Amino acid sequence: MYLAARRARGITLIELLMTLAVTAILASIAVPAFGTLVHRGQTHSSRNELTAALNGARLAAVSRPANVVVCPTRDEQYCGRTTEWQHGWLVFVDADADGERDTSEEIVSLGQPQPAGVTILSSAGRLRVKYHSDGTSPGSNLTLTVCDRGGFDRPTSIVINNAGRLRTGPATPAAATACERAADQPHA
Repeated sequence: MYLAARRARGITLIELLMTLAVTAILASIAVPAFGTLVHRGQTHSSRNELTAALNGARLAAVSRPANVVVCPTRDEQYCGRTTEWQHGWLVFVDADADGERDTSEEIVSLGQPQPAGVTILSSAGRLRVKYHSDGTSPGSNLTLTVCDRGGFDRPTSIVINNAGRLRTGPATPAAATACERAADQPHA
């Protein structure tokens, strides 16, 4: 009876090691899946932030009424001449309708740099979105493709048409390839 009571008070080293081994195996299975979930969340969040900025810019153009431009930026002051938007974007009132921000033109909002690994690439024809006071965005359709370096999520596109409306959907194979290629390049 003395031995049974003594054994019931604790656990043996072998039991502890077995518990740790099972925990380690379960953790090694769960951690990669959690990483994939985090990357997918970052990609979805980036796409949603950009969509909200574009919708907000169109609303600002109609409600002011004024020309409003959305463009990629690195310095949060001026438009960059690039198709890469993951470093941030700038929404501003374009009072002189030249598509470039002057120091006197009001900044409506700023998009922050996106998490490492997320790439946002626009089609080569249009480096910015210009909304007129009637909400239109004349020019060719602009496609912004959102992808991640790890390929954790399928690339998606945001397409802005000439009427200023946007839609989201899966990226075309060509846009997906271009975005993934840009994601693999080192960025400064």
